[in-house]
Amino acid sequence: MTNSGNNTEKQDDFSSVKHSVKHKQTERKIRKKRKKVNRLKAFLRFVVLVLLIFLTYEFFMLKGWYLNPETFKNPSNSVEIINNNIIPDYVINKSLKDVKVPKLPIFLMSVEPIKKELYKIPVMKNIYVRRYGFPARIQIIIRERTPIAIIKTDLKGKPTAFFTSDGILITNKQYMNLSGYDSSVLKILTTQQGLKKELSVQKIKEIEKIVKAVENYSNENVEYIDIRKPNDVFVKIKTTSIRLGTLDSTVFERIKRIYTILPQITEVNSKIKYIDLSWDKVNYLKLQKSK
Repeated sequence: MTNSGNNTEKQDDFSSVKHSVKHKQTERKIRKKRKKVNRLKAFLRFVVLVLLIFLTYEFFMLKGWYLNPETFKNPSNSVEIINNNIIPDYVINKSLKDVKVPKLPIFLMSVEPIKKELYKIPVMKNIYVRRYGFPARIQIIIRERTPIAIIKTDLKGKPTAFFTSDGILITNKQYMNLSGYDSSVLKILTTQQGLKKELSVQKIKEIEKIVKAVENYSNENVEYIDIRKPNDVFVKIKTTSIRLGTLDSTVFERIKRIYTILPQITEVNSKIKYIDLSWDKVNYLKLQKSK
């Protein structure tokens, strides 16, 4: 009985060792498979990464991302200029002709060289540049300085100059396309000498106050003010002309008399040449000479 029991225990121990060896062999196989799978996954990830880099590189090397090197020398559909009413396109294109196009995708291209050249134009106030791809192109959005006074030496002629709202006098003939402002901006008639010596930002502001006073007391818009003779200034409203004479300290008191004398025009049969307010406390209607 004792020998039989010992044999049984030995058999059990042998079976246990054999099972343990098989278990360890199975674990080794599983680990080897896992390593192979992990290596395969790492390799596939590497291949995908390389493929993505390659495709990204090829995508950004497409011509649709790049401006033609001659874009600014020979502007075409690659450059769009909008919102420029005073500055002609040819002036903008001429300003940009020496800007070099970098060998970079459009979205990496700096717009500062474009702005730097365009800000040299005196009428330019703000510039916004948008970049687009496929095809590569840029859009230049212009914000111009606002004219507050158009200056002429001949009422029927083209403007000679204009003042902007921020006090800059523009005299370059290239920027005299002011038809869009003709009805909304004060027009001043002066001489070439007066333009050079007598007009300033302060003077324009004083004239604006006088014009507003005339409009308030006449209930009519001022068409223009004639200061070609500084001591004999005229203001034109729809109904008639008003002679203000010298723009001295009494001018605003004289302007107040407009609302009392203007209704008298309808009572006069003859054509009125102008209302004369050049005299202190004296005003009269100047009649046109009959032919």
